[in-house]
Amino acid sequence: MDISGVSPERLVSATLQQRETQTQLEAQVGLLKDTQEAQGDAIMSLIAAVPAPQPDGSLGNNVDLRV
Repeated sequence: MDISGVSPERLVSATLQQRETQTQLEAQVGLLKDTQEAQGDAIMSLIAAVPAPQPDGSLGNNVDLRV
């Protein structure tokens, strides 16, 4: 690629624009990951808050086998 006809100012400007775009993308990805982690934590909290069912000792002792 021949860049001899491109001004240094344009090269610097393009490089700075690419860096800014990359920084914005990294920030968005970081925010997305944080949001997903917070949602995962909230889901785990809700699951942990549901009480476990207690077995009823009187169930299952009498089985009706009549057809």
